[in-house]
This record gives sequence, structure tokens and C-alpha cells, in this order.
Amino acid sequence: MNAPRGGRRHEVLAILTATLAGLLLLALGSYEPGQGGNLAGSIGKEISRILVSAFGAASFFLPFELFLATRRLFLGRPNLLGAATVASTLVLVFCACAMTQLVAPEAIIFAEHAASGIIGQVLGEVLRALLGTPGAFLVAVAVVLVTLVLRTPLSVAEILERVTSAFRYLGAHSMAFLRAIVEAWEQARELDRAELEGKKKPTAPKIVTTSTGDLAAPALVEKPAPPAVVVVDDEPEDFDDLDEPEDLDEPAPAPRAAARSREREAGPTIVAPKQTQLKVESPAPAESGPFELPSTTLLAEGDAHTIQIDAETLRENAVRLTKTLADYGVKGRVDEIHPGPVVTMYEFEPQSGTKVSKVAGLADDIAMALAAQKVRIVAPIPGKSRVGFELPNDRRATVYLRTVLEDARWQNHKGALPIALGQDISGQPVYADLAKMPHLLVAGATGAGKSVGLNVMLTSLLYKRTPEEVRLLMIDPKVVELKVYDDIPHMLLPVVTDMNKASLALRWAVDEMERRYQLFADGGTRDITSYNRKVEKVLAGELPLEKLGRSTDESAALPQKLPYIVVVVDEFADLMMVAAKDAEASIARLAQKARAAGIHVILATQRPSVDVITGVIKANFPCRMAFKVSQREDSKTILGRQGAEHLLGMGDMLFLPPGSSDLIRVHSAFISEDEVHAVCDHLRAQGEPEYDENITRPRDDDEGGFDGPSSDDPLYDKAVRVVADAGYCSISHIQRQLSVGYNKAAKLVERMEKEGVVGPPSGKAGGRREVLISSL
Repeated sequence: MNAPRGGRRHEVLAILTATLAGLLLLALGSYEPGQGGNLAGSIGKEISRILVSAFGAASFFLPFELFLATRRLFLGRPNLLGAATVASTLVLVFCACAMTQLVAPEAIIFAEHAASGIIGQVLGEVLRALLGTPGAFLVAVAVVLVTLVLRTPLSVAEILERVTSAFRYLGAHSMAFLRAIVEAWEQARELDRAELEGKKKPTAPKIVTTSTGDLAAPALVEKPAPPAVVVVDDEPEDFDDLDEPEDLDEPAPAPRAAARSREREAGPTIVAPKQTQLKVESPAPAESGPFELPSTTLLAEGDAHTIQIDAETLRENAVRLTKTLADYGVKGRVDEIHPGPVVTMYEFEPQSGTKVSKVAGLADDIAMALAAQKVRIVAPIPGKSRVGFELPNDRRATVYLRTVLEDARWQNHKGALPIALGQDISGQPVYADLAKMPHLLVAGATGAGKSVGLNVMLTSLLYKRTPEEVRLLMIDPKVVELKVYDDIPHMLLPVVTDMNKASLALRWAVDEMERRYQLFADGGTRDITSYNRKVEKVLAGELPLEKLGRSTDESAALPQKLPYIVVVVDEFADLMMVAAKDAEASIARLAQKARAAGIHVILATQRPSVDVITGVIKANFPCRMAFKVSQREDSKTILGRQGAEHLLGMGDMLFLPPGSSDLIRVHSAFISEDEVHAVCDHLRAQGEPEYDENITRPRDDDEGGFDGPSSDDPLYDKAVRVVADAGYCSISHIQRQLSVGYNKAAKLVERMEKEGVVGPPSGKAGGRREVLISSL
């Protein structure tokens, strides 16, 4: 027999209502603020955020009410789902919010939302101000009871009778349950006490040493009466030991697994750098004839004493870190501790099923709990199933450039353009090859150590390469930052401080790149390395001159090896303000094509905004370096991700190496102004620079200049309108208004003077001219 049409409609509505209640309960139960996901998808997450923000913990009453509505529909009582039911539900939710605010005004749910919600905060505080806390709570309870009486067919006596029966039932059946809980808790406590008794002896973690160059190794300082310490080397100190028979007698897998189990019970492993003799007393002589590379004795020597690391303090920090994470629902243990010169890395292994996004958003909370200046979270550590927490040391060690350059690994570095950066978080020296980057973008806030880091890179390059191997083209809008490098033999011309000439210098670099490519094409080579190799063979008589596409005429000059060219722009933002279009176009062309030509760019700015680091520039500078910034948006502009806002400043930086998406935290080496002067004075004593003044000489075809007054230039009418509206004319004003270079603006002004639009220069400061026409 078929059911009535109304009954079918009620069953369909009941199914839909139950589905909605289930989805809402699923969304609320899996809600995580921030970047976390949600079992009900993005729509469920957004609905949960709105409900939790508005109603707080009372949000869970809504799916409960929907389940009750489902029951009524299945029982065939839809008359109980009218406006009165909806109104009573809202009243009960509002009362629950207000009562939560009155009882626990500081309670937080989901790490950032008030337990009473916004509605509870407003309503509860209004009632508290009018009636006081006890009176407001009594009124809220009365409203709840009245609502329940009006909503249900039961009387007050029946409601109280049912509530009393429920409590009586719970009392009768809960004593056995509570007794079982108490017994289980006592058993667990006995097990914990026994475990602690067994852990008293092996509490000290083992120390795993790693090679770190010539740096003074951190010394582990124990408290009085220290427990036994087991030292395990990641790498043998003597490679000959690998051939000894006793090293081949490895224990069976089972004992090894047991040893690992004991290590986990013993606590976190402290991985401390080991002092090794990698220091080179004197650098290898340069293969450049009479030119003498500078000695490291020109640089200040670092402190010889070892860095004192208190192992007990590290373990206490690990315990506090674990407890803090557990308070936020993240359980696990600290497996390894990596102390370094500036920060210490705590490798935390969370329990299986823990979301990485849940851990990544706790940086500020952990910093507050541990009283740390800044905490950076690496979630996860590349290649490991762990999360790294980088906490600053109480005493920060200075990384001296001399220490980094006297490492044997630097002396053996075979890169075409080697540069030293500093040390990573474990004290390992960090070097790079600018030729492989092939260009570098450096950004950071004022005072974060960007200028010192730039001096470190340039000075280290001068320690390894002669003027025949590399030439420098520097642009310094701040005038004083790079002026110290003037007149050293590596310079192509004095440091460019005039932004009008800077665009010409970049334009010359583009022309030089095209000239070199033509040489490569004539010589049948692909890049500067193969071209220079062929030139060496021609000069040695091993190859004829025709192999380079040259004429055999006796008057023809012999080919010369091409030096690498490093273009350094210290403050790109100032250059973009004056000639954005010209500068961006030249930098983009160099970044796209100049690698094979041996021309490499280091671009630095202290204003990492999107109008300076444009999409075109960012796409062509895959290798980037970010010092401390003030906000996470700046970090995303530089690196494409957050992190630089959690740095410590004073040379602390994040380095994105070429061919990798994993950031490396590097502490930049320190070099003083006196040390830079000493190195540059040594280089000046080797010889005078050979400047090429044609680099900043205006070109006839620069900026698409005009041939005469009859030239059809679309910018000319705009320039006339600009000066007519302003009432005065100057080259710099036209540059800013039309975003053109100095040459273009000067030619536009000359044309306006010839056509009688403006008068001759007044000779006053700024070079303003009188406008001879009225406003257009």
C-alpha cells in the first residue's frame, strides 16, 4: 500500500535535514583556523568560521537542533517545525552564548575564537553591566526555562521530574565507571613512575658531531654531576679506519633496533658541530702573473674561544617546546637538537596524523611561551618526517669573514664567480657560485644587514678573481655604500651614482651582451667558457685564427679572453622611480640572456614592494636572498612564501639557491668598513683601473630619439601637455611624469625649445625653463 503523499514529502525533508545536520557537524568538528583544511570542503570551512565567530561553542547546538527536527519529520510531526521552533532555537543559542561569556569570558576555542562568540560577548557584557554577573546569569537561566516550557508540551514539574530521573540514572551507573577510571589512572601513574625511575641514568642525550670547518666548535657545558655522555660521529675522522676489519663487524639488526629504541627513551640527540682543522694559513697564489690577491690577514680575526652551549638548557627548552605544542593539541617528541652560532634547531617528530598546517601557524604562540625573540618553523624539514623549530640563542656569536675565507673548502672552490655568504644554522660555511645562479636578487628592510652582506659577497669575489677574470659595474643611488670600491683595477668605470647615467650603463651592458653573442657565433662557440678556451688555444698556436671567425690579416689584433662582468645595483627602487621603463627592460634582458655571455646581475633593494620587484624581474631571478622584513607580504614578494618576517636581523637571511625550492637559513658573515678599505687599498696598489667612459655616453639612437622638429614622436605631445599644465619645464620632471630615461627627456626638451614651446635654461638650480605657451 502506498504511503500518503504528505508522508513521502516529510521523509524526503527528513533525509535532507539529516544530511544538512551531518555536514554541519562534520564541518564544525574538523574546523581549523588559518590554512588548515576541512572535511566538509571550503564551503564547510567558511560556514564553520562564520558560525564559530558569531556563536562560539554554542554553534554545536545547531546541528543538534537539526537532528531533532529530523526526528520530528520521521515521526510525522512537522507542525513542531514552525516559526516558534526557529525563534525558540535562536533564543536558546543566544542564552547559551551569554551564559558562556558570563561564566568564562576569557575562554578560547579553535586557538583564536572566543568560546562565547561575538554575540555572546556583546549580549553577556550588556547583561553584566545592567544586572551584574549573578543577576545576569539568573535571568539567562530563567529565559531558558521559559523557552523550554513554551516549546515543549511538558509542564515545569514534568521537566524537573525528567531531569531528576536522568541525574538519578547517571548517579546509579556512573560510580562503577568513575571507579574504573580512577583505577586506570593509578595504574598509568605507577607505570610513569617506573618509567621515570628507569630513565634516571640514561637521561643525557648523545652528542653527534659533524665537521664544520675551522670554526670554534660549540662546547657542551653540563650541570654539576653530569650523567654519562655517548659520542657518536656521523662521519669517521680518519677515512683509513674504514678499512679496518673491526669496523666491518656490525651488530645484528635486532640489537641495532634495540639501541635505537634506547636512544629514543634517552631523550633528544644534541647534534653539536665538531672542531676540525680545515684552516689554511695562507691562500694559494693566483695564477695571474704579477697580480697578487689580497691576504686574509687584512681581515679581523674572529674570537678563538669556543661557544659555550648548556646542554641542560637545551633539554629544558625541548621539554618546554613539547609541552607548549601539546597544549595546542600537537603531540610528539623532540628527537634532535642542532645548536648553531645564532639559532638552535629543534627537530620535532609529531604523532602520525598530525597536520603540518596545524603546526606551521603556531610560531607566535611558541615564541610567547618560550620567551623567544622570534621563532621560525620549518614544516616539514626537507627529506625528514619532522618539523623544525629554530629558536635564537641567548648569546649570539659573530660570524667573521676571515673565518669563512680561511676554510679549506673555500680555498678549493672551483666556481667561476665564487662568493662567500656566511654560515648556516649548524655552523657550516655557505658558499655559492654567481655564474650558476646566474643572477641574484637581494632584498630586506633597512638595518637588516643587506649592505654588509653585499660587501661580504663582493669582497670574497675580489679574494678569488683578478681584473683579467672579472670586471665590476656598480650602480649606487645612495652614493656612499659602494664608493669604497672606486679606482680598484676590477672596475669598468667609477661607481655610477647619477640615475640618469645608470640607465645608460645598463643599456651598455645589454649592448655588450649582444656583442659577445656575435663573437660566440663567429667563433662557433656557445658561451664564454668555450670561447675563452678556444682563444687560449689560438694564442698558443694550437688553432688557426680562422677558427674564431677572424681575419688572418697581419694588422688585425689578436683575440683576447673575455672577462666576466658583474653588474651590481645597490638600490633598485631609486632607479625604478627615475626610469622604471628603461631600467626594467634592461634588467629583464640581461636576466634572460646574459648568463652565457658571462654577464651576471646582483640586484639589491630595501623596499621589496611589487612595484619595485615586478613580475618580470621576479620571474627572471630564480635565486633570491631575503634579509629580515617587517611583514609577511614583503617576504612573499621576495621569496614567494612566508618566513623572512621571523628572522632576527643583523645579517640573518633566507637564501633560495639555484635549482632548489628549499630555503636555507644563513647567518651572513661580518666585515667592517675598515676591512673593506684595507682590501681595496691592497687592490689599488696592484695597478690603476682602465675605465671605459663610453659606457655612460649617450647614444644617438638611445630611446628612439628624433631626427628633427618634424619627427613624429607620440611622446612629444604628452611632454608638451605636461609642461603646459605644470607651468615649468625640467628634464627630471618629464622623466617622472612619462617614465622615460634621461636621454629621451633631454631630447624632448631640446625639441620643445627649438619649436618655441619653452625657453632656454634659466641657470638656476634644477635647470628649469620658462614655458612660453598657455595651458592646454
